[in-house]
Amino acid sequence: MPNGKTHDKISLITIPLIAGLVWLIFNKVQTVLIITTAYTFASFMFNGDLDINSRPYNRWWLFKVIWVPYQMMFTHRSIFTHGIVIGTVIRVLYLGIIPFLYLLFVHDVNLLNYMVSAEGLYILLGLELGNTIHTLADKTL
Repeated sequence: MPNGKTHDKISLITIPLIAGLVWLIFNKVQTVLIITTAYTFASFMFNGDLDINSRPYNRWWLFKVIWVPYQMMFTHRSIFTHGIVIGTVIRVLYLGIIPFLYLLFVHDVNLLNYMVSAEGLYILLGLELGNTIHTLADKTL
C-alpha cells in the first residue's frame, strides 16, 4: 500500500489526466475547473486517510480537530473510509451536516436544489474520482 508521498505523486500525475478526460467528455472549461478542483481537494485533503494521523489529516492544520470524532468512529481502511462511493458520501455528510443545517434553518437556503444541480453533481463526481483513485492505489500498489 502506498505511503503519503506516493499518493501525492499519483495525484499530481492524475490531475492533468482527469482534466483532459473531463474536457473530452464535457468540452466546457467551467466543468473542467469544477471537477478538477474537487478532484484535487479530494486527493490531497479529503480522502480515506483522514481516519488516521496522515498527510491529508495534517493539511487541515488548525481545523484537523474536526476529524478526531471521524477517526474515533471508523477504523483505517474500512469500507466507510475507503469504500468507493460510500467513503465519499460519509465524508461529505460528516463534514457538511453542520453547515447544511445552519444554512437551511438560519438562512433558509435550499441547499438540496444546489446539490442536485449540475455544479453540485460535478463537485460530487470530482470528490468521488479522488476517493476512487486513492482506494484503487491502496488495493493495487
